[in-house]
Amino acid sequence: MTHVVHLSSVHYPFDPRIFHKQLQTLSAAGYRTTLLVHHDESIVRDGVDVRSVGNVNTRLERWRNLPTLFREARAEDADVYHVHDPELLPIGVLLSLTTDARVVYDVHEDYADAIRVREWIPDPVKPVLQRVFPAIQGALTRPLDLVVTADDATRESLASRTSTPVETIRNLPKVAGIETDRIDLERSHEHVLAYVGGLDRERGLLNMLQVTARLRERGLDVGLWLLGPFQDKEIEREARRYMEREGIAEHVRLFGYVDYDEIFSYLSAADIGLLLVDEARFERNVPTKFFEYLYCGLPVVLTEVPSLEPYADSDYCVSVPERDLERATTEIERLLEDSDARQAMSDAGREAVVSEYSWEAERDRLLAAYAQLTGSPGTDGIAGPTDETARTDDEYE
Repeated sequence: MTHVVHLSSVHYPFDPRIFHKQLQTLSAAGYRTTLLVHHDESIVRDGVDVRSVGNVNTRLERWRNLPTLFREARAEDADVYHVHDPELLPIGVLLSLTTDARVVYDVHEDYADAIRVREWIPDPVKPVLQRVFPAIQGALTRPLDLVVTADDATRESLASRTSTPVETIRNLPKVAGIETDRIDLERSHEHVLAYVGGLDRERGLLNMLQVTARLRERGLDVGLWLLGPFQDKEIEREARRYMEREGIAEHVRLFGYVDYDEIFSYLSAADIGLLLVDEARFERNVPTKFFEYLYCGLPVVLTEVPSLEPYADSDYCVSVPERDLERATTEIERLLEDSDARQAMSDAGREAVVSEYSWEAERDRLLAAYAQLTGSPGTDGIAGPTDETARTDDEYE
C-alpha cells in the first residue's frame, strides 16, 4: 500500500483543504494516509492517521519544533511527502535529498502577497520580503517532484521561477457527504447575514460590522453570524469596541472556530453570505468561502476582487466597490426585502457549484497527479474513485 504523509506546522489538523479534501480523497482511493501536525493527541479519523508532533503555543515554539517534525517525517518512511507551509520548504528539500520518496509542496495562497498583511512582520521588512520571497520559494522547489497551487495566477507566477512541474488543484467545496441540517439552529433575528473564516481587517470584519449597524439604523431586524476565530488580539479589541459603541453587540454572534462538517448547517440557516474583503489581499487568492456560500443557497454580496471575476455571476451574487459600504448596505437591504430574488439567486448559485465549482473535479486532478508520482496509485490497482466511492459522493460533504 502506497504510504502518503502530509505535514503542516501551521494549519489546524482538520483543515478543509488538507484533511477533508486531500487526505480523505487519497484514503478513499486506497492510499495509506498520515498527517503530521501540532495537536493535543494522536488519533485516527475517517481513515486518516493524525499524528501529533507535540503542541505549541507560540510562533517561536513552532519554529523550534521543526527538527522534530523532520525526524518524525523521516521515521514514517513514506512513499510521498506532501508539505503544506512555506516554513516547511527546507524540510521538503531535506526529505527529497535524504530519502527515495517523492515530495510535493502545496501553495495554499500567494505568500508574497500575504506578507503585506502579516501583523507579526515589521512594516519596514515587508517590502523586502515581498521582493525576495518568490525567488527563494522558487529555488527551494527545484529539488522537489511537484508543486501544487490553489489558483492559476499563483501557478503561473511560480512556474516561471522553478523547473519543477506546477499544477493547480483548486480549493473548491466538496459536494459529497455534507449535511446542511447537521445542527438544529435557532435564529433570533428576522434576517441573518453570515461569514465564515478568519476575522481580520483584510477579510472584511470591520466592513461587516459597519454594514450590520447601518442596516439596523434603517429599521431592518438583522443579525450577523461570524464563524471563525479572531486573527489577533488587537482586531478583536477593536471589533468589540465598535460593537459596543454602535449598540450591535447583541446582534452579532461570534461562534469562533466551527468544525468543517458543521459549517454548512450554519450557512444554510442564514440569508446572505458576506465577502466584503480587501481587494489587494484577494487579487490572486480565490476565497473558498464564496463557493461554500453558493452551495448552501446563499446569495453573496462581495467586494469587486480580481480573483473572483471569472466566477462572480450576477445570477447569484452582487459585486460592490471595495470602500462603498453605502452601496453594499443598499444591495443587502434590497435582497433582504425581496425573497423571490433571493430564492432565484439561491437556486442558481447551488447549481453552479454542483455542476462546475466542486471539489469532485479537483479530486480527479489530485489522484492523477499522485498516480503519476507513484506509478501505482493506492492499493489494489485503484487509479481513482471506485464506483462505490462515486456513489457515496452523490451527497454533499
